[in-house]
Amino acid sequence: MSSPLTTGSTPAHEGTAAPANPDGSREPSGLDSSEPIWPHPQPFTANLLKRFSRGLGSWFGLLNEWDFRIGIGSTNVLGLEMVLVNQPDLVRQVLVEEPDTFPKHPYTQWILEPLIGQGLFAVNGAEWQRQRRLVDQALQVTQLRRVFPLMQGAVLAMLERLEAQGAAQQAAPGPGPSQADRANTPELSFDAQEAMSLVTADVIVRTILSTPLDPCEARTIFAAFERYQRRASLVMVLRFLRLPKSWLQRLLQTDAGLIRSWIASAMAERCRSQPGPGPNSNAASEPEDLLAALKRATDRPDTPTTGCPGQAAPGAAAMASDPMAGVDQRDSRFSQDELIDQVCVLFLAGHETSASALAMACYLLARYPETQARFAQEIQQVRRGVPLPGAPASDHRPLGYEDLRRLPYGTALLQETLRLYPPLSFFIRESQAPSQLGESRCPMGALLAISPWVIQRHEQHWSEPNRFRPERFLANQANEEEKQWARDAYLPFGLGPRKCPGAAFALQEALLVLAELISRYELLGEPGQEPDLVGNLTLRSRNGVQLRLRRRAEG
Repeated sequence: MSSPLTTGSTPAHEGTAAPANPDGSREPSGLDSSEPIWPHPQPFTANLLKRFSRGLGSWFGLLNEWDFRIGIGSTNVLGLEMVLVNQPDLVRQVLVEEPDTFPKHPYTQWILEPLIGQGLFAVNGAEWQRQRRLVDQALQVTQLRRVFPLMQGAVLAMLERLEAQGAAQQAAPGPGPSQADRANTPELSFDAQEAMSLVTADVIVRTILSTPLDPCEARTIFAAFERYQRRASLVMVLRFLRLPKSWLQRLLQTDAGLIRSWIASAMAERCRSQPGPGPNSNAASEPEDLLAALKRATDRPDTPTTGCPGQAAPGAAAMASDPMAGVDQRDSRFSQDELIDQVCVLFLAGHETSASALAMACYLLARYPETQARFAQEIQQVRRGVPLPGAPASDHRPLGYEDLRRLPYGTALLQETLRLYPPLSFFIRESQAPSQLGESRCPMGALLAISPWVIQRHEQHWSEPNRFRPERFLANQANEEEKQWARDAYLPFGLGPRKCPGAAFALQEALLVLAELISRYELLGEPGQEPDLVGNLTLRSRNGVQLRLRRRAEG
């Protein structure tokens, strides 16, 4: 397979970035650039050690300028064929049309195994189908209207923390703004990455365990996961160089063990304090949370699923005559160890990706005040419009479930945030057999990389791909080309059977958090504090997302 990845050229569009660090990140370039910050691709080099040294701290360091122009390309690393797939019809072939030919790569499985065991994200084939049926059944308790009060509770807790921070700052002795300045325009220091991690983790813990999250415990878990992410990027690159899997996994065990122990303890405490059905209790005594639903879920092999509505599962015809065909014939419910694995999956997937997206949305709103003003005006109009049943129209009432459906601009800015900053930057798959991708041959055992980060910034897919323009996702303002690319080259939640089942949950949560925050505070940039973005398991910033909050005037 010929590949532009093996040639070099000067990029046609470099933006206004500062010089690159060795891993592909950039020094802050100031707030006057027309493009929001992003780690620009590196010039091509044929030096294998140099290429991999760039990727030790962030997978973005592995990218070069050609990757954002080609449809498909490959390179060989110590005998492993690595294929980058950017062309939308080929991406669809891999993720939607032939998922059994291109399952999750073993590298994905073993890098996550210390953390999530044999949970849903780490398995393939019949076992994945079994787990997906059980998880889909359990997720029925997370219907959007049903979980909305839990989201409201977590958002209220976030706002109360900010109010307490503001009160403490006002009362703090020592040099600083005058009392008059403090009274007129008080400003709070605000790390959006930390704050969004806490509120989204609070939402998912309330959803799984029916209890609020303790902020002190949360910070310990976040620190452990941050270390896990850093080491995961390192060990992935070292694995490409054929270092032993068992040795590399040991680098991940300590932090993974801390997180799993905390989750197991939280589950045990929830079961002690709110026991489920037993000889001397009834089903009504157990709360209707996600843990209870996972415990109750019973597999029905006669209803196979790919996780993709309307698409027949592979082997469905055979299963019609033999319901157990192709299905792992173990117990029809999750075991206790499997429950811990699934809760680890749901906790990490349920907050980490949402936190990443929300932190970058806060950054963009601070950087583009006209966008923030338009969103704030939209929220105000909704609050003054049709009120909640039994409540008067008010600028200050909490937003309700139906209110979020009347925030098209807020939804569009979140979609544009996910285009520019997809929390999951790469998916990797393995070719199970020799196959054809367009005009290119893909050998058995090849590693296929599909990158929302690259596809959603690709020069052939989007006009001005690195600019922030929420209007791309507004039906009455997007042009036909933008509507097409929103269908064909937009995959922040993946595609096909393994598309994230919690996408709607995440979007509702993000819109509520952002809308309530913007209702009360104006987001301001912190001079000289641009995010230093890295691609690990998820998109994060090494230095947080440092902003300032100014309380909006009561009106």
